[in-house]
Amino acid sequence: MKRPTDHPAGRSAAERSRHGRPELWRSLIAHLRHELRTSLTAIIGYGDHLLECLPLDASISAFDALNGLREIGAFVLSQVNERISEEALVSADPQTLVRSLRELDEVTSPHTSRIEPLCAELLSRFESEERLTLIPILCRIQAGGVTLRNLISGYSHNALPKAPWLTLPLGEEEPSTPAPLSRSRTGHFGGRLLVVDDHSANRDMLRSCLERRGYEVHEAPGGRSALQLIRENDFDLILLDLVMPDLNGLEVLDKLRAEGRLDLAPVVLLSASDKLGDVARGIECGAEDYVTKPFNMVLLHARIRACLELRRLRRCEEAYVTLLREHRARAEEAQRTARSAAGEQEGT
Repeated sequence: MKRPTDHPAGRSAAERSRHGRPELWRSLIAHLRHELRTSLTAIIGYGDHLLECLPLDASISAFDALNGLREIGAFVLSQVNERISEEALVSADPQTLVRSLRELDEVTSPHTSRIEPLCAELLSRFESEERLTLIPILCRIQAGGVTLRNLISGYSHNALPKAPWLTLPLGEEEPSTPAPLSRSRTGHFGGRLLVVDDHSANRDMLRSCLERRGYEVHEAPGGRSALQLIRENDFDLILLDLVMPDLNGLEVLDKLRAEGRLDLAPVVLLSASDKLGDVARGIECGAEDYVTKPFNMVLLHARIRACLELRRLRRCEEAYVTLLREHRARAEEAQRTARSAAGEQEGT
């Protein structure tokens, strides 16, 4: 005789759903990681950006506060990677996930609660030193910290977090589509990049950091708008988010391949997921490289430069092959002409 818990009716609705829909369960875990790491991207990424922008004559306490913000982001990221991972939770039940989220809240709360005071301290210092251009960047760090705190706290108090985009209607319209760009180059020595990400904070952070390095940066809020921009404009490289609500990064790559546009510009995938399987799928679909969120801007910049250099070398190789073919064709034509002339002389 079976125990009541062995019968499907003896399981909770959430547990039956997880056992019946493993892909949805994996997607839920991926969604949680994506949301948390997106907020961490703002804290760590903008923190790096501020450290780059801060003049050397700034006070030591300003540098200490910024380094403190980065350390908080790095610590919370390590806890998210350890406690909220597919490897740790894919075979677990919903109660284990909730427990992990509550533990994450307990461990990170003393650290995330320091973000706002550190930002307030820096804000006061920047105002007194009239470093007004740095204040908007600092506000984004503060907003990322508030979002991160609310996410962790909210997840820890809910029975089971939901992933709204998992049930997004297929026919839902894309938000405002950006106007086509001019095909003319604007003289940026770094190259023209397209940043595709459904989170405006990520796009803004990448734009700020990359424009500082000399790139011309354009943005798309989703996969559909990105495809439209790519069809109508020339880009040197595309930074493509893997997880988006309308078309994900892999679907965008598939469409670019089907349209014969995949070779026009290298694609670097951006994602909060750090699973090797995602890396492999992205490369198989045609991406040149892969960078995880939160971004290490030094590493991202190095990979962008490597991809652009590889693109330049490929174009040089293609031009060289074309030149060789033209030279060979001219040589063959000259040989035919010479043979024809020799034949005419023999006939006379």
